[in-house]
Amino acid sequence: MGSEREREQSEERPRQDGLESFFPEYHLVVMRQCSHMVSTVMARHIEQELDRRPQPRWITFVDVAGARFRVRADAIEGLEQSSPESRKLLRRFREERDREDPPESFPF
Repeated sequence: MGSEREREQSEERPRQDGLESFFPEYHLVVMRQCSHMVSTVMARHIEQELDRRPQPRWITFVDVAGARFRVRADAIEGLEQSSPESRKLLRRFREERDREDPPESFPF
């Protein structure tokens, strides 16, 4: 049985399950219906394609699991970077916000 301090420290560490353990830093290709997790190199490729003039009609990319996608360029709404530091900061922000303004309980 570990000490209370050890338990607190383990709770502070971000969970490392699934693909995030292999790709601690990744980017999300954000589309209206879905998002795809891609490497930094692939995100740069997508940005270059979106910046080309004239812009290509279709963009092909591979996600971190190796799946190949071909999507219309105008379907991509954005690229979001996600690093361990940014996720930790976002979790901390949400926790502090929830302490300031606890969620209202609904009767149903």
